[in-house]
Amino acid sequence: MNVLLSSCTHWWNAEAHYAAVLCAALRDAGHGAWILTQPGTRHAEELAKRGLPLVTDVPAWETNPLRWPRTVAALRALHARLGIDVVDVFRSREFLPHALAVRGTGIALVRTRGSAQPVRGHFVNRWLYGRACQAVIASAEVLRGELVSALELPAERVHTVYYPAEPEPAVDEVAVLARDPEARRIARATLFAELRWPPERKLVCIVGRVFPEKGHALLLEALPTLLRRVPDAVVAIADKRYADEAPYREQLEREVAARGLTPHVRWLGFRPDIRRVMACADVGVIPSLSSEMNCRVAVEFFAAGTPVVAFPTGALPEVVQEGVSGLITGERTADSLVGSLALLLPDEDLRRQLALGARDAARHRFSRATFLERTLAVFDAARQRASLPRR
Repeated sequence: MNVLLSSCTHWWNAEAHYAAVLCAALRDAGHGAWILTQPGTRHAEELAKRGLPLVTDVPAWETNPLRWPRTVAALRALHARLGIDVVDVFRSREFLPHALAVRGTGIALVRTRGSAQPVRGHFVNRWLYGRACQAVIASAEVLRGELVSALELPAERVHTVYYPAEPEPAVDEVAVLARDPEARRIARATLFAELRWPPERKLVCIVGRVFPEKGHALLLEALPTLLRRVPDAVVAIADKRYADEAPYREQLEREVAARGLTPHVRWLGFRPDIRRVMACADVGVIPSLSSEMNCRVAVEFFAAGTPVVAFPTGALPEVVQEGVSGLITGERTADSLVGSLALLLPDEDLRRQLALGARDAARHRFSRATFLERTLAVFDAARQRASLPRR
């Protein structure tokens, strides 16, 4: 099967990463797969680092309708040259050109959606999702339900495929740390020595971009109360160090100092060994206030064998199973976050139980094999539907 994945984004975000993981998985399984994206972007740069085949000379991202005929013709030529069987579209703005390009060709069109933005139920979207494409993939069940409801789609045409635990160069070491207590003890001692903390401290780790919607401020607001209940708790904050994060991060750093929390907080910045850091944590925390339809960080904590405490935001309550791979707070508040962390951090038996559940989730529910199997099943069904005469 030859698949064109259209992901014309500038950024290296969870949605872009989802497409990249899928491309690599398809190629490893013997299928042809290419990613169509914009040249000169961070997205294209990251894909090239991974050695994934790119197409950057067909402007599917074109928003001027007067130029669409040329774009559609270029897409059709690309499909013919690569022998494309399935086109999987990840972004809204290139959906219509692809729908026009595959029309009448027998090529299956699939729309993969992982955005938390509400889908608009206007005529064009109803046609695109309901008539033009043969299947829809949602990154979470909650998103699947929204699509079915807003666009009045047949439920059997919309499928949930979760973000997978992706193997990367450090994954072998992380897998060892997740299952070998002695290896984890040594790695943890090394990390804690670097961070100038005694190894018996209880490490809470938050990973991701530093923006208000990611909940860093609520975690730091919760910390003084948490310390009264769990005096040996500490917090490590890892981010990408993107320029647009700097003002908010600096504001939070000043607040940490003003509250006298500096001994309990470390700002890690960008860490190439972030999965090792995640494996050394006692708990990963995801206090996001919005979005979270891909839940990439939660799955990466699972792969590291680390349980997660998360807010009930987006798909987090279905990805982080309460009492199995982590805890979901009752509310999106600092007090609720304290309650869950104060329950989990002092209880070694509960942390061990949830860590086993997290590892099991990474190996089965969110495994790359499961991800590929479910995606290929959707592609096969879409190809079969595309071969049927249109009514």
